[in-house]
Amino acid sequence: MTRWEQFEVWLFENHPNGGVLGSSRDIAALIGIDREEMSGWIGSYLTAQRAQSSRTLFVLHREGRTSNAVWHSGVRTADVRGIGGQYFDDVRQKFLRAVEPDIRRIAVRNPRAARQCEVIVSAVSEGAMKVLQAAVGGMEYDEPPEV
Repeated sequence: MTRWEQFEVWLFENHPNGGVLGSSRDIAALIGIDREEMSGWIGSYLTAQRAQSSRTLFVLHREGRTSNAVWHSGVRTADVRGIGGQYFDDVRQKFLRAVEPDIRRIAVRNPRAARQCEVIVSAVSEGAMKVLQAAVGGMEYDEPPEV
């Protein structure tokens, strides 16, 4: 049995209706394995669920970052919002921690590029981020009318 299949058996036996699973440390303690192995199980499950011909029964997603992430399992609309919200936060954090500081550093080192750098930072932080946030979390899906 593969790691993802072992995890799925545990999910089916312990969380058949989905919900909050806890941090990888919490889940590892419940299963009785070490945290590093649990990370492997989660990674294996994520790979399996994202495969073109996935056979997974559950959909895992996280809330938060790094080892403090809280894992959830579910297929409800709340899970869709959770995945979209986490995606937005991941993109926003990447921009704030890496892209924006790098672009601002270029502006300091190359004054001729400073205006272009400011335009990019402004466009992303004031425009693109708002559009992304609305796209993944702020819009409601309307059911098509019945025929």
